[in-house]
Amino acid sequence: MTRRWSWGRWLLVALVVAGVAHVLTVWLLPRVVMRIAIDAMAEREGFNRAIFPPRADETARTIVRPSPDLLYAGCAFDVASGPVRIQAVVPKDTYWSVSMFAANTDNFFVVNDRKASSGAVDVVLAAPGSNVALPQGATLVEAPSTRGIVLTRTLIAHADRLGELDEARRRFTCAPLS
Repeated sequence: MTRRWSWGRWLLVALVVAGVAHVLTVWLLPRVVMRIAIDAMAEREGFNRAIFPPRADETARTIVRPSPDLLYAGCAFDVASGPVRIQAVVPKDTYWSVSMFAANTDNFFVVNDRKASSGAVDVVLAAPGSNVALPQGATLVEAPSTRGIVLTRTLIAHADRLGELDEARRRFTCAPLS
């Protein structure tokens, strides 16, 4: 004699499948995508080292959906063995930002040209609860994950400023705090 499933069992199976799909989509997928991105950046120069990709064109895929109107710099960070110092010069009269992303894709820190009134950014990135002796003028930022990505963006509003903006971009540093 065959036993038929009641609607209650089907509902339970549907809820379990929906729960698993939700966990995979909301929790696991961002971490997998970010791990791939972090590893790709670290493969170029290693962790805690600045990279300066060429100006984006139709073949550029180092950064998701890159814009040809922006110059990028960045680094894959790893604060597991100690703090990392991030320094950058903010170019005048154009949009500029530095953003930090955790291993789950969360953007946990951002400063743009309007908030960086001194014309420079000096951040020490550390694991939560780290006891860090900050250099004078530096800001402490606690990373919610040991690994992640730091990304700067500089708007190229006028092509005649490309050289000047690239020079400022190349003053971005990402290195272990010594």
